[in-house]
Amino acid sequence: MSAAVQVGIGVIESDGHVLVGVRPPGVPLAGMAEFPGGKCLADETTRACIVRECREETGLMVVPRTHLVTTRQQYDHGIMALSFWQCGLSPDLKDLAPATNSFSWVPFASLNSLDFPSGNDEVLKLLLDFPGSPS
Repeated sequence: MSAAVQVGIGVIESDGHVLVGVRPPGVPLAGMAEFPGGKCLADETTRACIVRECREETGLMVVPRTHLVTTRQQYDHGIMALSFWQCGLSPDLKDLAPATNSFSWVPFASLNSLDFPSGNDEVLKLLLDFPGSPS
């Protein structure tokens, strides 16, 4: 059995909204909704990965606060260990707008209408059971 790829994912919340993007064409699960994040580098914690990936993908500086859940998911492109962290924006951040059009702020209540990959099911259940959470 092959080792799972470690993935750090940030559930970035601000004022009752969460940052959600759409996976680009040409990548696995293209067109599906996603939270910012990505594969961990060698010897990188999922927490550090989220900070790096969010900066690269959105231009925003985030502060991981609470580990929400880690799930293991088998996709066609491999086995992923998905670590979801509740994150806030850096306190000194002046602009809340992501630097790219592929991410936008959506209300927590709208998450159930988006098409996320199945590896997100457990964290979505947590988020939708507690609207406005995690805070």
